[in-house]
Amino acid sequence: MILRRALAAALLAVTLLPVAPSRVRAQARAADASYRDAELLLRAAIRDTAGRGADPARLDTLGVALMRLARFEDATRVFGRVLDLDPRDAGANAGLGKMALFRDALADADTLLSRSVASDRDPETVRDLYATWIREGRWADAAAIAEEAGEPGRHDALLDAVEHPPCAISDGPDEDRVGFVIVYPVPCVRARVGGESVLLALDTGVRGMLLDTRVARLAGVRMSAGQTSQLWLGRPQSTTEGSLPKLEIGRFTLHDVPVGVLSLHTYGLQLNPRSEPVVGVIGVQVLRAFVPTFDYRRGELELRRPGIRPAYGSGTIHVPFEIRGEADLFVHAVVAGGRPMALEVHSGFPECGFAAPDVVLAEVGLKPGGVSKAMGGASGFMKGSPWARVMVPSITVGGVVQSGVPGWSLKSDGVDLWRYGVRSDGYLAHDFFRGWRVTYDWSARQLVFEPKE
Repeated sequence: MILRRALAAALLAVTLLPVAPSRVRAQARAADASYRDAELLLRAAIRDTAGRGADPARLDTLGVALMRLARFEDATRVFGRVLDLDPRDAGANAGLGKMALFRDALADADTLLSRSVASDRDPETVRDLYATWIREGRWADAAAIAEEAGEPGRHDALLDAVEHPPCAISDGPDEDRVGFVIVYPVPCVRARVGGESVLLALDTGVRGMLLDTRVARLAGVRMSAGQTSQLWLGRPQSTTEGSLPKLEIGRFTLHDVPVGVLSLHTYGLQLNPRSEPVVGVIGVQVLRAFVPTFDYRRGELELRRPGIRPAYGSGTIHVPFEIRGEADLFVHAVVAGGRPMALEVHSGFPECGFAAPDVVLAEVGLKPGGVSKAMGGASGFMKGSPWARVMVPSITVGGVVQSGVPGWSLKSDGVDLWRYGVRSDGYLAHDFFRGWRVTYDWSARQLVFEPKE
């Protein structure tokens, strides 16, 4: 498998190429073991490429090592040099295709990844191509490789999307505002599912939409036979795939919304214990049907049809984001004065502005306090160790700086730190955004922060 071979080759390297080894050493001082290993692989690849700049295999190894540590500009230059030497090189096409996918340059990603898979069906590259085809709406093609991409349970749901294109807007104005019924611990809005008025959380950490099993049955969700898993709130969740015929939110109506069906009973009660439970979660695929603004100042969700952008005032801060895999939004941040970190934008992670595995928190010198009693039920729902509280001195995302950010420490085996073959350090969550108006500008791939009043 080409990417794996490239990493393995780095372990055998012995000579040196000038790619700022001091920078490599500085970033590895207090990192967890897997990060240090990635840095060692990079240093080995640097040594192995010295004086051998015309060797595609060695350059592939260096490009993969750079890409894993999110040094995308450096990796792009290295892979570009490989394609100058051999345009069919599977490793360089796979690496450039992955980074094109992150930039939402889907046509480029499709071309590059398809070229790589044609000569070497590396599992990671197949998964990237699968995600590309889903984002392009090539449902039948994605269904054909769903099993190879590790998601056989989505095969039937993807074929259903051929006849019922997801999240089509039929009714509604150019723009509308929907008030938050619940502001904390996560923003929730009222919507109509199957004609019934329900409470739904808003969470960019969800792929499409999550819906409680009982509500899905009453709403006439077209259920597929397969199950799949998606990472949510720091844990893999098993869901049954389906399609919701109609979702009404504000004055908009969306048809054929992809849903993952699971029991949300405990989660819903935890979010709103004294009243009506939350029965579902609106995620990225629904939000991408609009240009959405989360107005935390006024407690509103603003929805606009594609192409209609808000008129920003002065002093706005534009923060670029990546889209990894099918729908995971990432920004780059500095946490507690440490190294740059890649954080998934997970707006519905409850009662915090930052969450990360304990090994990442240890790197920046943060020790968790006692286990929170308030969210004990929610962490129990995740079927893992209870979350523990931390207080983060500062988080900087682009030009946005927040101090004293509450966070969660998550027990982790470290596997999820390397999703998509690139380092992922944690989650940027609800409390970080409070007090701002935040627009998700999909076409520009930016979060637009409008200053606090």
